Amino acid sequence: MAEKRKKTVVTMEEKLRAIKRLDMGESAKKIAAEMGVGTSTVSDWKKSRKAIENWCLTQPSSSGITSSKMMKKGTLDKVNEALYLWFTKCRAKGVPMSGPILQEKAIQFNKEMDNDSEFKASEGWLEKWKKRYGVRKLEITGEKLSANPEDVKKFKSFLHELLEKKQITGDQLFNCDESGLNFKMLPSSTLASKHEDSAPGYKKKKERVTILACSNVTGTLKLPLCVIGKSQKPRAFKNFKDASSLPVWYRAQRSAWMNSLIFKEWFFKQFVPAVEKFCHANKLPRKAILLLDNAPTHPSADELKSDEIKCVFLPPNVTSLCQPMDQGVLESLKRTYRRKLLTVLIAGIDAGKDVKESLKNINMLDVVIWVAKAWEEIKPLTLVRSWRKLLDHKASDKWECEVAEDAEDKGESALLPNDADNMEFIHLLENIPGCEKMNNDELNNWLQGDEVEEITDSDIIEMVTSDPTVPDTNSDDESKGILSHGEAFNAIEQLIDYVEHQEEATAADVMLFRKWRDITSKKRVQRAKQSTITSFFKKD
Repeated sequence: MAEKRKKTVVTMEEKLRAIKRLDMGESAKKIAAEMGVGTSTVSDWKKSRKAIENWCLTQPSSSGITSSKMMKKGTLDKVNEALYLWFTKCRAKGVPMSGPILQEKAIQFNKEMDNDSEFKASEGWLEKWKKRYGVRKLEITGEKLSANPEDVKKFKSFLHELLEKKQITGDQLFNCDESGLNFKMLPSSTLASKHEDSAPGYKKKKERVTILACSNVTGTLKLPLCVIGKSQKPRAFKNFKDASSLPVWYRAQRSAWMNSLIFKEWFFKQFVPAVEKFCHANKLPRKAILLLDNAPTHPSADELKSDEIKCVFLPPNVTSLCQPMDQGVLESLKRTYRRKLLTVLIAGIDAGKDVKESLKNINMLDVVIWVAKAWEEIKPLTLVRSWRKLLDHKASDKWECEVAEDAEDKGESALLPNDADNMEFIHLLENIPGCEKMNNDELNNWLQGDEVEEITDSDIIEMVTSDPTVPDTNSDDESKGILSHGEAFNAIEQLIDYVEHQEEATAADVMLFRKWRDITSKKRVQRAKQSTITSFFKKD
């Protein structure tokens, strides 16, 4: 009798790795032998790849994938997820955490979700929770960390020595940071009275994405933005068969927040290849440093390295004072986005649409195109100046002078928020009903609304208990109304007439619109013929 094979338990990470090896042409028999499982088991993994990949996508950290063996969900999974979202929110605000605080909050969430009343949030449960969500350590301090200018000096000195030792240039030193964007948000007075929290039918908190921006000091390598939405396949992306053709790197997460799994994927699939390609093209050594803040969604430095491409974490109490992306870069990007939003709404008003109708027509494709364009408009001079508080003056001045000379040759300037910028927004808002008399304070409250929005416990419970497979009819993914062939033909005719009278129009522009006029004309005729045939057969 053949010896019975010893049962081998394989983690989800190992299953993903095996599927990748199958994709690369390795045989299931060879993989099965190495992993101590049956050939049919490996084949089953490949058949279930969609379910496995989707399950991994919903995990908040890579730790959950490396330790989990099954996709089965436990009764406390929603409590665990809610606690992690709450923990992330608190740590982002610098609120200190401890084991007892987390245990007490878990019991509270469990009670509010009407789960097992016997749940005690034991020490054993807490250790499993920390491992699953990749929580490196819990701060057990008595007060909230405050920004400390003295610690900035210490870190600045440390960074200078590190750059000297590793011989890292401004082309090889990077910073990235995430920020939320409520992409349909308008000043509250626009759509709601003072007695309402929000306007009827307008769910501000659901219309949110997370943006991650990354660049080197000199602005010579700006990676495409990472945009995280709620829907894996927004309807507006239906014509983009290949996601790589989008102007951003798009990922989905149920709450549209960054998590450590997405960040790790971005680091190895986007950042590292882009840096390697850049270094090779510019004859630089294949090495770089990425500065990160201590957000709980960022894996440890040990997990984020590829040979000489490594991460360095900013101390928690200096981040707000000197992180480059926080020195006007992300703010400038979002102001440019909102300027575009207002111009679209004003164009809609001029065309006889009300604000709500125009907002409803804005979809995820609009959002990614507009934020990508806003990122493109951030100039190298803006980026290099954002490092002033962090770099040694000698190095900072040298790199800034080099970039400034290049910018002067191109007629560029650094675009950072100022009073003139605010006045432009106020003039634009004068065209939006309800915003005709907005002052600077009200304007800044709106422009900074992404930062001050508070996620409540009830919001968190709704996020984790809602079915992610059920489409949200009020989501940012809503389809726009589809024109008939006749309406499209008339609209393109008008567009051709307009374009042909514009100095900027090229021959290619005119030919493209004429091509689509011909296509809609043919479709219009075909539709008319089909209607005639259908009517004939309906006669008695």
